[in-house]
Amino acid sequence: MDRSSANDAVNQLVKRVREIRENEMLYLHDIIIQYEQDSFLIHQGGPDRLDTLYAQTYHSEPYDADFWRKQFGLRYKLKVYPQADFYNSQNNRAGGFVPLVLKSTTNEDIYIAALLDSDKMFKAFSSVSNAQFHIIDEDGTSVFRSNPRLPLHLPLPDELDGSRDFIKSDNQYLFLRKGDVTGLSYVLVIPNEKIASQMSRINLVLLLLLAVALVVSITLSVVVSIRFYTPIQNIIRTIQRDSPQTMQQHAIGKIDELHFIEENVKQFLKTRNDIGRDMRRQQSQLAHLGYIRKLKSIYTRPNELSLAEQPFYLILFHLTTTRRFRELLTAEQDKAANYIKEFISISLAETFPESVTLQVEKDQILALLFTDNDVQDVWRAVERLRQVFDRDKEYCYLTLAFEPHVHSPGSFTHAYEETVEMVKRRKLSPDTQIITSLGPEPLYVGFAPAQEQELYANLQAGQAERVILLTNRVLQRMDKEGATAEQHVSFAKETIAKTVKMMVAANVEIGDVLDHRSPYEELKQCIDADDYRQLLERFLGDAARRIADKNEEKDPVTEFVLDTIRNRYNEDLSLEMIADSLGLTPSYVSRYVKEKTGSNFSDCLNEVRIKKAKQLLRTSNVQVRDIATRVGYVNVTSFIRMFKKVTGMTPSDYRKAGNTEEAGE
Repeated sequence: MDRSSANDAVNQLVKRVREIRENEMLYLHDIIIQYEQDSFLIHQGGPDRLDTLYAQTYHSEPYDADFWRKQFGLRYKLKVYPQADFYNSQNNRAGGFVPLVLKSTTNEDIYIAALLDSDKMFKAFSSVSNAQFHIIDEDGTSVFRSNPRLPLHLPLPDELDGSRDFIKSDNQYLFLRKGDVTGLSYVLVIPNEKIASQMSRINLVLLLLLAVALVVSITLSVVVSIRFYTPIQNIIRTIQRDSPQTMQQHAIGKIDELHFIEENVKQFLKTRNDIGRDMRRQQSQLAHLGYIRKLKSIYTRPNELSLAEQPFYLILFHLTTTRRFRELLTAEQDKAANYIKEFISISLAETFPESVTLQVEKDQILALLFTDNDVQDVWRAVERLRQVFDRDKEYCYLTLAFEPHVHSPGSFTHAYEETVEMVKRRKLSPDTQIITSLGPEPLYVGFAPAQEQELYANLQAGQAERVILLTNRVLQRMDKEGATAEQHVSFAKETIAKTVKMMVAANVEIGDVLDHRSPYEELKQCIDADDYRQLLERFLGDAARRIADKNEEKDPVTEFVLDTIRNRYNEDLSLEMIADSLGLTPSYVSRYVKEKTGSNFSDCLNEVRIKKAKQLLRTSNVQVRDIATRVGYVNVTSFIRMFKKVTGMTPSDYRKAGNTEEAGE
């Protein structure tokens, strides 16, 4: 890793430490990542040295630099040390902190120390006044004391073991909790008179509540007996008040009370059944929502949604539409997509009545088959669906991904993510494909570094035939390696992006290329390898011709600059020399060349020099130092750095790669 990458890594780590520290719920003052090598460490203030940090920023007598250095030789996973006061470089108290050390079981050369702000934690969680709070480790040493004047060792009675949570000792109560992970004991000591006073107040409140309850119950009894002396009359009044339209069906006068109540009870039951059906429909929708939230790993409160907890098969249908499908109106496309989902749901429900079918994405349909039947039943259902969808290949084709074994209820999200990855293994074909295992992903081919340079050179020269020939070679190799459909899409997007970048550098107008007939939109219509080949041939040929046309536009100033670079690249050439030859200012020439070529003067000069150097590396055995001198570099280090920046490898590596490529050809 070079120095720049190392600095970036350190900055990212410092940023992450600061983000964690800003979480007020953690009560962290600082996180220190300590390396044994060179006593190097990283904390919220950035990189530092062990001796400097604990002598200036966090000075504490119990925890000096030697203490932290000795931690590398101790064997433990997690340890909490007693609270101590820490002071800064001005000898001002930074706070009372509890050191917590976490060590790796695989790498003994590094550990993480966290300084917990004990003062803030105690203020946040302490709810009992006049009480003493202790945190004691397994050796009986006090890790934290609410009152610093309390003794460091708190003797615990023998009766206060794991079988009892509290005891009364002398004139105080001791409450104990022990942590399962850290082994720390948390002891709260409350004076007896404090608890006694609280109990007296509670008894008084309970007596008052009892008295109020008696008064209220007597009052309610009297009111109820007065108001409900005739239950039937009150029921009728309620019906008349809540359903005045019911009274219009009866003549004014005497009402058959029982018949009247019967009719209304029947109406209430009918309304209840209607509400029940509506609630069941909404419950089904909520269940679907629950499954989708589970798929997306969205947090759901316990018991918020009731989902099936039983073994299941999971089938993911990935829909790929054709040009004919996309020519339909938007409303018709939505209707057709819904029909496909409903057809899958009905077909699977015939064999698996408890199955659930979800539209998780616009092009993804998920089926959950809750059953412990033999997998052959699933295969038969999948085969029936394939036969149907094979008839509609002119509109769409499907990829069915499922693992032919039952999943446990707890593996719901993992099973979905696995099938999503399986879909990405689809090969280029318009047929319905069934994928049953993830398997290794084919090696992505793409452009090799030398091929990428060749692509740029041919594009820059406007050589359409060479660009197309190079791209077709890569596509043929991808077909030979069995590349997936997704890898073809990635390669096509990468090639288009590189070409657009080159067109911009050549000052070619790309508005017509991307707006009128966007290659990215045409990618969505590619089904097989020939489609990708035709698309890239058409796009690359058009781009190369546009660049060639642009190259034919001669410009005297630009031509003079480029010709001078090509003819005198091996000299100590500078922008000032060329500008003086033209009778222009260097700044004007620099802006002019940048505007016309898309590159500044130094980039043009380095491009020619590196191109000549590559030629010498391929065709001769001249030493790298001599090649640097021949192409105009005074310092061989500058030459190597620039060569690696342009080609992605050192001159020696390039020479080896060139010899290997020639031997392969």
